[in-house]
Amino acid sequence: NMAGVLRLSRCVAGLRGSLCPSQGSHVQQGARLSSAPPTVLINKILIANRGEIACRVMRTARKLGIRTVAVYSDADRDAMHVAMADESYNIGPAPSQESYLNMGRIMDVAKSTGAQAIHPGYGFLSENTEFADLCQRSVVIFIGPP
Repeated sequence: NMAGVLRLSRCVAGLRGSLCPSQGSHVQQGARLSSAPPTVLINKILIANRGEIACRVMRTARKLGIRTVAVYSDADRDAMHVAMADESYNIGPAPSQESYLNMGRIMDVAKSTGAQAIHPGYGFLSENTEFADLCQRSVVIFIGPP
């Protein structure tokens, strides 16, 4: 059931990607990336953000048939993105340094849930090269700025 196409531009050994509607490889739920080895199936993504941006990513993923994993802080336990996700995991107390910016904890959730990719949304980890490098070392696709 292919409901849409997510376009990714590929860089850094084919593991990091960024949303890019005008260029790049086409990724359909259950499909293989067509332009860069290694071949990767994306069936589940972790959204490392909260609020409306997380909800927008989840809506798009749902249209593509991709399962979603939400992370949340204690303060966001009852937030919309937590309810919308296929799976939700608490990553710590309200201060963002102890939750949404805790790269190790977020990667632990991605690995334990089998998420093949992480979408950081805006802010938080979206332009953090250390996090993008962690994703590459962990063989998890980073869907964000190159």
